Amino acid sequence: MKHSNETKILKGTSLATEINFYHVAEKNQATVGNELKNSFAKLSDYEGFVSANILNSTDESRICTYIQWESEQGFTSAMTDLGNMLSPKALAMLEDNSGEGKFYEVHYADDRSEQGYSVISPDYTGTIFINEITTIPGPKQYRLLEMVVANNEDSSFKTPGYRSANFHRSLDGEKAVNYSLWDSEEHLIEAISEMAAQDVNLEETVQIASPDFRFYNLFYFNHI
Repeated sequence: MKHSNETKILKGTSLATEINFYHVAEKNQATVGNELKNSFAKLSDYEGFVSANILNSTDESRICTYIQWESEQGFTSAMTDLGNMLSPKALAMLEDNSGEGKFYEVHYADDRSEQGYSVISPDYTGTIFINEITTIPGPKQYRLLEMVVANNEDSSFKTPGYRSANFHRSLDGEKAVNYSLWDSEEHLIEAISEMAAQDVNLEETVQIASPDFRFYNLFYFNHI
């Protein structure tokens, strides 16, 4: 079987996407990340596996995992068989309520690359920015996505250094995730300042959403 070195982020795909955020103390990121790496190496043994990625935040406080499977049922079955991805020691290093992954769909995708879609790949050389947004299920989640997508189209398209934005919606309505690519951290910081100044819906956004945004590096990947 030919193996790929990239995860494609596409809107409308039938794949099941599971995203998870582990909140760790700075000194514990390496320990938790390495345990996840060892566990994720086993995922490709299961039918229906597509890809798995581990991304470490540059401030060493977060680990994001991005997994694609042919179906939710296949992923759930594999997780049941494998058990917990982390040892009790590593689990004790997590903050409360972290490490509980959710299934997502790609709500919006924009990419300036030649292929027209974003990838998670070791070949990527720019900056990775991930924003985990906690919101209120139901109409509030859709309203949030409506506002952030509109803001992206109004501002990011015109901003130097912008490469792509991909907004994911958790199926339980509680989260939204933006996986965004930029030429550099400086470009994004400038863009955020400009967008905040021009965002007419900023006050409403703050009322219904709690963002947690950081820069990340790809730490591990496993693709088929």
